[in-house]
Parts: sequence; structure tokens; C-alpha cells
Amino acid sequence: MQADRSGRPAPPPSLVAALASEPRLVAKHPALGDFLRSRWADAAFMTAAGMAEATGLPTTTLIRLLALLGFPSFRSFRDAMRAQLRSR
Repeated sequence: MQADRSGRPAPPPSLVAALASEPRLVAKHPALGDFLRSRWADAAFMTAAGMAEATGLPTTTLIRLLALLGFPSFRSFRDAMRAQLRSR
């Protein structure tokens, strides 16, 4: 997790926080919500397979969950995470 200027962990941006607390996600796959809350910045540079491994999900399940959350592809999700990093 990134740290703010005081050295405390910075909270995830609002997009990530919203995704991490999405009821459809939290109910079935809390590991993905946990990953987004704690390592969201890492997601901007991961492959789908790497993120799936980090969350303990099969890659196809990860892709389906991201589609459920409104991302038509893993690349669109990763691009959104990169945009969040640039906006900070």
C-alpha cells in the first residue's frame, strides 16, 4: 500500500474503495476486495494471471468478476487503476 507524507498507508482512491466494497464482490470473493483495499496500486502493473494468483482466484473468475464490476477487459481495469495512480 502506498504511504502518504506522514508515512501512514494512504487509503485507496474512491473508485477502488467502491469496487472493494461492492456487495456482489464481497459476498462471494472477499479476497479480491481485500486485495483492492490493500494492494490496489500493484494492480496497475499486474497481469490478469498475476493478480489472480495474488488473490487466490482462477484467472477466468477474476475476469468475470471485473466484468461484473463494469470492466469489459482486464486491460480496462488496469487502465483505470493507472488513471487513479496518475490522479494522486
